[in-house]
Amino acid sequence: MHSFVPYRNFESKYFKDERMKHLAASILITICCFFLGCSKEENNGGDNRADSLYPTELKGTIYYDWATEGILKISLPDGTGGSFIPDDSKLNNFDISRDGKTKLTVVNASTLGQYDVRFTISDINTGAVVEEFIYNGPGLSAYCKGHLSPDNSLILVTSNEKEDGITVLKRNGEFVSRIVDINGERLDFNVSALWLPDNHFLMTHGDYIIRVAPPYTSGTLVKEMDYEDWGELAVDRNGTQLALRIANHIHTMGIDGSNLKQVTNSNFTESEPVFSPDGKYLLLGSYYRYSGEGFGRLWQLSIIPNDGRQYTTNPDAEDNSPGVIPVIWKGKEKIESGSGQMVWR
Repeated sequence: MHSFVPYRNFESKYFKDERMKHLAASILITICCFFLGCSKEENNGGDNRADSLYPTELKGTIYYDWATEGILKISLPDGTGGSFIPDDSKLNNFDISRDGKTKLTVVNASTLGQYDVRFTISDINTGAVVEEFIYNGPGLSAYCKGHLSPDNSLILVTSNEKEDGITVLKRNGEFVSRIVDINGERLDFNVSALWLPDNHFLMTHGDYIIRVAPPYTSGTLVKEMDYEDWGELAVDRNGTQLALRIANHIHTMGIDGSNLKQVTNSNFTESEPVFSPDGKYLLLGSYYRYSGEGFGRLWQLSIIPNDGRQYTTNPDAEDNSPGVIPVIWKGKEKIESGSGQMVWR
């Protein structure tokens, strides 16, 4: 907004005439808008907010878990949102194939004295089941999670039991390999494992990020993380870049652990980074916090360019850095919230 500064407290006839011309033009524009209906809301149909929020190059579908609403989804760039998997307390996790055509669900199917975990691979459009099997880990945990390999031939299984370690299965449930320790030291119960191209995978162990190649009997060190608090590791589709949380902010680095950069810097915590399918953007949980209302962890969904620069993400979208994109459904005003797994395919 421009401020008005008086000049010597007088006006010439020229200035008065020019002011009247501007006033007349303003009245004419107002009248035209009144008859033609040129307000922004009317031109956009009142429900096209998402059209101006999402760049046309932003592609794919974001799937995310929210409280008691189950797994939701939003398609980009049109911003159309909806339900994907109804709320199910027995759902351990889900995954979507890289081409977006196949869905994996992992469900706690245990009964008294029987710790069954049901893995189901199905067609995402028709719902037709492609593979289904029951898995029982050595640690007798019903809370295993599964992740599809890039070529859809394998499933990486993690668990909340140390005895289970990290297990590799064929998509029909046939056992391939299991890692339970590194140099004799048992894996942590919160170990992370992420697929890479060529069916390699990354895993975390203590302060280390380790790369494991088929036949999954040995690994090589990627990076020692000399930080007190870090986690939520993510990898891009090409297997060339990593994203993770260090302390309260998101960082990126090369797959070899080089070129570490901080890419968020708000006064709040950011976590749960996820790469876009083309690797040009990062979805993340901004305003990350613990709720006293029984939701546990929760956050707002924000997207930032993956260009190595730092971005500020805040609860109020108007206070964000230029380039930050709040995730909002078409026809809504409120930023979407998450409280669990997020996938972008």
